[in-house]
Amino acid sequence: MEVAAALTDKAHSVSVIGIEAVPFRKAFGEKVGKALMKLFESNRVKFYMLNEVWEMRGHNGQLKEVVLKSGKVLRADVCVIGIGSSPATAFLKQSGVHMDSKGFIPVNKTMQTNIDGVFAGGDVVTFPLALRSNKKVNIPHWQMAHVHGRVAALSMMGKASDIKTVPYFWTAMFGKSIRYAGYGDGFDDVVIQGDLDELKFVAFYTKSEEVVAVASMNYDPIVSRVAEVFGSGKTIRKRDVETGDMSWLIDKSSQ
Repeated sequence: MEVAAALTDKAHSVSVIGIEAVPFRKAFGEKVGKALMKLFESNRVKFYMLNEVWEMRGHNGQLKEVVLKSGKVLRADVCVIGIGSSPATAFLKQSGVHMDSKGFIPVNKTMQTNIDGVFAGGDVVTFPLALRSNKKVNIPHWQMAHVHGRVAALSMMGKASDIKTVPYFWTAMFGKSIRYAGYGDGFDDVVIQGDLDELKFVAFYTKSEEVVAVASMNYDPIVSRVAEVFGSGKTIRKRDVETGDMSWLIDKSSQ
């Protein structure tokens, strides 16, 4: 999606093909996803959702057309495919370092593997996330990799400290920035304050009755404030954010 946004002022046309009905649904939920979809559409991006690339046709080694599963044929000079990623850990298979069924390396709170003195971090690990009761998670954000490296280095120097950071990331499209904090995997509801149509909103992602993540656009410093609360070990309840009164977040002194 960032690539699509970056190409709108360089390409004659930009099309996005997705297997779901709304982009960003898994990360941001359907309502926020639809609002961002409208932002893209207002910048000349065409969407072909609930679809897949079925065939690529070329001539003399040059891409000319992309055929969709629906039968639609799109003229194309360039096709950028987001296929996801998997951990490049096959070289460790005979090393004794434990890996899970997906190839990720489980580590403990100090980033140590199952072998004493061997540490791992970054996109290839699953680590205990304090924010979610030390559930082992994989979070491929560069912010997390930085923290992993620091915690691992301290452990190597005999100054072991547990990893207790709050996941935080952002993205920018068409000059607008989305900020996100927490770990929203498996959220079952979204509480939205603000105006999605105006792209000035904050979305609280909840699981059962607890807020597990937050995202915002044009609503600073809410996400940073929530990250501070998460980092302090406090729990934010769903009922706390449903009222619409967020003075307790904006006014830091009230925490």
